Parts: sequence; C-alpha cells; structure tokens
Amino acid sequence: MNLNISYNWLKEYVKTDLMAHEFAKKLSLSGPSVDRIKKVGANFDKVVVGKMLEISKHPNADKLNVAKIDIGKKEPIQVIFGQMAVLKVGDQLPVAVAPTKLPGGIEILEREMRGVKSQGMCCLDSELGLSDQDKVTFFPAKIKPGTPIAQALELKEDYILDIEVTSNRPDAMSVIGIAREAAAILGDKFLYQEPKGLPPVSPSLGGRSRRSLAMTLKVTVKEPKLCPRYQAAVMTGVKVEPSPLWMQQRLLASGLRPINNLVDITNYILLEFGQPMHVFDYDKLAAAEINVRLAKKGETILALDGKEYELDEKVLIVADGKNPCAVGGIMGGELSGATGITKNVVLEVGNWDPVNIRKTARVLNLHSESSDLYEKGLSPEGTQSALLRAMELVEDLASGQLAGEIIDINNYKHKVKEIKLDTANVSRFLGVTITNSQIKESLDSLGFEVYPVKSRSKRDGSAVLNGVKVPWWRDRDMEGEHDLIEEVARLYGYHNLPTKLMAGDLLSAVIPSEVEKSLNFYWQDKVKDILAGFGLTEIYTYSFISEKQINNCRLNASAHLKISNPLSADFEYLRTSLLPGALQIIIENAGFFSEVKLFDLSNVYLPVKKDDLPLEKTTLLVIVSAKSGKAALNEAKGIFEGLLKRLNISDFKYLKADNAEGVYCPPNSRIIVAEKGIGSISLVEPKVLAAFGVKNDVAFIEVEFEAIASQAKSAPAYHSIPKFPAIELDLSMEVDNVITFTEVANVASDAGAPLVEKVDFLSVYQGDPSQAEAKKLAVNKKALAIRIVYRDLNKTLELAEAQAAHQKIVAALKKGYNIKVR
Repeated sequence: MNLNISYNWLKEYVKTDLMAHEFAKKLSLSGPSVDRIKKVGANFDKVVVGKMLEISKHPNADKLNVAKIDIGKKEPIQVIFGQMAVLKVGDQLPVAVAPTKLPGGIEILEREMRGVKSQGMCCLDSELGLSDQDKVTFFPAKIKPGTPIAQALELKEDYILDIEVTSNRPDAMSVIGIAREAAAILGDKFLYQEPKGLPPVSPSLGGRSRRSLAMTLKVTVKEPKLCPRYQAAVMTGVKVEPSPLWMQQRLLASGLRPINNLVDITNYILLEFGQPMHVFDYDKLAAAEINVRLAKKGETILALDGKEYELDEKVLIVADGKNPCAVGGIMGGELSGATGITKNVVLEVGNWDPVNIRKTARVLNLHSESSDLYEKGLSPEGTQSALLRAMELVEDLASGQLAGEIIDINNYKHKVKEIKLDTANVSRFLGVTITNSQIKESLDSLGFEVYPVKSRSKRDGSAVLNGVKVPWWRDRDMEGEHDLIEEVARLYGYHNLPTKLMAGDLLSAVIPSEVEKSLNFYWQDKVKDILAGFGLTEIYTYSFISEKQINNCRLNASAHLKISNPLSADFEYLRTSLLPGALQIIIENAGFFSEVKLFDLSNVYLPVKKDDLPLEKTTLLVIVSAKSGKAALNEAKGIFEGLLKRLNISDFKYLKADNAEGVYCPPNSRIIVAEKGIGSISLVEPKVLAAFGVKNDVAFIEVEFEAIASQAKSAPAYHSIPKFPAIELDLSMEVDNVITFTEVANVASDAGAPLVEKVDFLSVYQGDPSQAEAKKLAVNKKALAIRIVYRDLNKTLELAEAQAAHQKIVAALKKGYNIKVR
C-alpha cells in the first residue's frame, strides 16, 4: 500500500525541523519506507497577480479577446485570451508573464496570434496545478498587481512524500499514523490531540428543533457481526461549495480529486485518520431511516462510480426505508449522495468485517480506497475520533450545525490485548544489550503501555518480565513477544545492530527431501541460464486463465479446476498448460516483435479428484514463432536438443504422436527421455492461432521439468574411446512426405541392433514440382538421405557384417514405411 502525503501537513502532527529528505531517510530506516519525494508549491516563476485594465475583441478572431493587464510594472502587458471565463475590467487573476514554464509543463512564450502580440497568459487553476478544475481564482483589490501568486495564495513550499506501508499496518495509512511513527523514531513530540466535536444546538428549524430532527433518524444494524460499530450524526444548514484551496491541494497531492466541500471532507478524514466515512443527503433518505442489512435478491444500486451493480443476499448494504444507499464499507450510492442543493446531511462512519468486505469487493468487482483499508482490518475504536473531526470541518467549511446527539450503535466490547515481554529475550534475539528502560521508552513512544510484572534473579539484575498493553490501533498486527521485539529493534535501528558471522556446528546431514528440493531449484536456475544464453526471453504468466483461453486452445474446460471466487472472468480456471498464457503474451507483443523465442518454467495444476487440491507439476515451455512452420519447428527442436546437451542428457528420442488433436498440429512428436514420455513437440494448430489472433506459425515444446532434472548431470558421463573402428554406410530413399527422420532413425536403430551406434541426418528433398529432380519423385513423396554408423565394441567389424545389418534395416523400412531405395 502506498500513501502520498504533504510534508507540511505531516508537520502539523509531529514537531520536527528536519528537511524533507533527511526526515524521509530517518523514517525509512526504522519505519515505513519513503519511495519518492516530490517538491511542489511555491515554484510559480513569473506567475503574478494581474489586474484587467482594458478588454477588447481580437480584430482577426471572433473567439479571442485582447486585454491590457497591470502586473505592477511601469507599462501594462498585452495578453490574448479565449472564452476561459467571463472576465471584466478590474478583475485580478493569475497571469503568467512570458517567457516562463508553468508547473504542469506548459511553456509560455511571447508570440503573435493573427497579427496581435501576446506577452503572457491568463491562467486557470488547472494550468497552475492548483486543482483539476478549469476555473479562475480571483484576488481581492487589497492585493497589489504584480504580487507573486505563491505569496497571494499564501502557498508554502512543500514536499509530497510517497510512502510504502506494509499491508499489516493499516494504522500507518494516514497522516496521523505516519506522524505517530515519525515522532517515535525521531524522538520528537507527537502533536495530535483528540477532536472534541460539536455540541448539539436547539433553535427551531421549520417548526422542529434540530435535536428532534436528529431523533427522527432511525438507525438499525441487523448484521452486528459484519458491522461491529456504526456511528452517524445529522448536521443541518450546510452550504455545498468548493472546498478551500489548501484542502484541494492536499487531496490532489494524495491522488484524490476535489469535488465539493462535503465530499472533500470525507476524503480528507480518510487521509488524516485512515478511517473511511461517507456523507448522505438526509432529505433523500426514505422514512429517515438507515438500515445496515444484507441485500435482497434482485436489488441494485447505482454507485458513485456511475455503474449499476446487481446485489445478492451476501452483500452487506446501508439502506434507507426503501432502497440501498451504499455498499457497506466500499462505496456510496449516487442517488443518496450530497449535491449542490443539499441542506441537511448525515455523516456516517462504520467498522466492517474485513473478510466480508474482501469477498464483496471481489464478487462485485468494486474496489475503493475504503475497501482497501477495511480489508486489512481496522479497529472499531477508530470511528469516534474521525466522526468528531469531520463534524468540526463541516462546521468550519460548510457552516453545518449538529442537529442532535451522535448515534452510536456499538456491537463489540474492546478488550485490551496484553503480551508478556522478557527483556532477556530482547537482548538475546537482537545480539545487543538493551536495557529495560530503553525498551519501555521505545514501546511507550509508539503508544504501548509497559508495566513490570516481576524481576528475575540475574547477576546484573537486568532481567525483567514486563506486561505490555497494546494500543487499539495495533491490536490487529501484534500477536506475541516476537512482534514487540521487532518494534524495539526497528526503533533501536536495524543499521545499529551488530553484524557477526553465524557461530555453531554445521548440520552433519540434511533431510533428503530438502536435498531434492535444493537440487530442483539448482536445475531450474541452470535451465533458465542456458535458455537465456540461447537468446530466449523468459516470461511469467498468470496461474489463472479464462474459459475463453481454454476454448481458444481447443482444450476442455471441465478438465480444469474452477476457482470458486475468481477475481474476474479472466482468472476463472487454474491452468493445466503453460501454452494459453504464452500465446496471449505473443499476441499482446505482436506490434513490437514479429518473431519471438520464449520460455516459461512454472507450475501447472492438474485436477486429481473432486473437491481435492490439484497436483502441482513444474513444467517447461519453449515456444517459437516464425514466418514458416518448418523454421519454427526446427528452431524449437534445436533449442531443446541444445538444452539437453548442456544438461548432459543423451538418452532421448522422438516418437510420432498418433491422433493429433486440440492444440497440436502434425507433425507432432512425443519426447522420450530415459524410456519415459515427458512431453511433446508440435506446431500449434492454425485454428488455435486464429482464435488468439497470432499470424505467424508457432512451434512449442512442453515437458515435465522434474523428469529432465532427474536425468540432468553436472558433468558429462565418461565413455572410453572405442578400441575398434566403425563403418559408415549411407542410405538414400524415397519415402512418404509425412514420415519424419525420427521415425526412420528409430526403425534403423532397432533393426540393426546391436551394431548400429547412431543414425545421422544427411538431407531431405521435396523440391519444386516444376524442377526436373522433383519430377523423378512420386506424388506425396520426398527423398531422404541418412548415414548409419556401425561398430562392434568387442572386435573389428567386417564390412560383410555391416552390410548384412544394413540390409535388415532396408527390409524393415520397406515393410514399415514402404520406402524405395534410390
């Protein structure tokens, strides 16, 4: 999780004089890591307050105007502007004086526009980076023309800290949380004070008191386990308008878009306290009711993202007397939200079950900053302070008044978590002596409460057993003594811990399964290095695939394990092959690479039996795309044989695969290593390529990695040099086009055994039918030439013996493949 916050905002809660970069360095050493620092704010070079002196129409352009503007110099400047706003003489607004460059990157130069000179630009707030709205900030007459706008707007130089917060620390996903961390790490004062909220008022409002107005808001929580705490407050007399510039700046710096003062306040609280909340238009709530309940089948909600979502009985919602108003803890509804005419509002803040939030967000495919926080687990204790602070801001920025008591439906009882901490263990685990007073000081600064339980007899009297009370904002991630020791260690400074080599005896034996696991990792690294050295690119693909990808590969979806709660339809099944993901990679990169050589070494998941975990098998995929299938297949085969050679595996062969179907396209072969089938090599079926949109031919090899690793050797096996010479005899034949060299070689090896040492490929010729040599071949035939090496390991082989074996081979080939010797 990442948090972008203003350093100036942070300094409102921690007293520090450090420069931003020094602060970030110290925070990163012992707390959340600061990834980036961006300077913002006062850098508005040559952007000043300008006063409109004259405005006239551009003589050569109907939609342009020409203005004389006073910028505090002896002579006014001339600026051309369009229909950016209804400007009049006397208005004072931001003006960029040429030449300059605005924070957003717009370069302002002095130039002529249709024969009229323009010496600057009248600036919108969006062009200055002050907000994302195309509006103009006007300045009062008391501000003199020529005043830099940074001074006129009272903008201070600031830095935006991009902070990475680990997922177990949602308490640090806020300005106050980071300030608390920083105060403890730096040893500075933590300036946070609990907000006091507002007292309810009772003057009459339309014949009813504001207190009675609040009492008409009926709140019911029907699912207390899913919503442990729900608080609400009615505020009346609000004025909806843009929030002040300082708030907009802080929201924009954190990546949130300003909308209006009410919505901006809830987002501000989200950043300041790390506590999501929502605002309803009170007058839009049917029957003045709020019901936290499970949705009814068929109910829908139009969310604030503009999309309509269909709900089911497992989705927890916030509803009024009739309809859903929000998906609890995730997003509010459009129809009950505050608008420009809203007068009365309900501020609501709740605490929601993290498991239910996670499931709902995935089922609806609806995620938000709120759901991201609630999924990590927030304490119900955090709602009160956030609501009180929001009430203060609504009064200050929207003129709202509290119309009654705060409604608090509390279905939980907070129990302070206590952990025992032995100081002797702290020093033993960290390898450095840390006194009990240092431990207490470190934990106290983080909000823990340390109290002695008993002292143990030690020569130095330093061993103490402490009791530690965990603050409510840390009760989700603190589980035992080891967590407390980690807190002490990081405040002491990991960089201050001594570095020593390990001491002690090495284990005399390693568990066999661990040896096997280590070897497997070794061979994985080895194979990856070899294939990368061959010029292949390694890819990583998702373990989850879609039904569409399965169908495109002409595989059977029922033979895949289906996920019960997929993230989306694109991740609905566990893969049984690496090929669908690789083909997806090829098409996604087709615009950059027309021909590719890729490999993937990952797990596939094979269903074993119903409702059982799948069998995970590590699989190696080599995939090559080229403009011709023959080139792709030869390249893939060469890569694979080169890999086996580097792994010192010589006992392998190819066998023709029968009944090619699905993704495979003839000629496809089974790969045999040590007499065991481990995978296949094939071209991808053209229909599969068309389904993915791949235009080139693609060849692939997919094999079981464990079978390769079990046969791999770190060094080649030793073979003595043969004592007796070999005899080489060539054989040229006419054979059917569909017969492969591998098939011929296998028959030759078997028929000539034990004298055949190896069979080498010499050439193959099919040729152009128009050529004379090709005309000598029968239809659908090819000319194949091989060289057979004969050797007897026990004596000198006679030529007659080799020729006899040669004739056996010819006979076997005639019988098996009806060859014609050339």
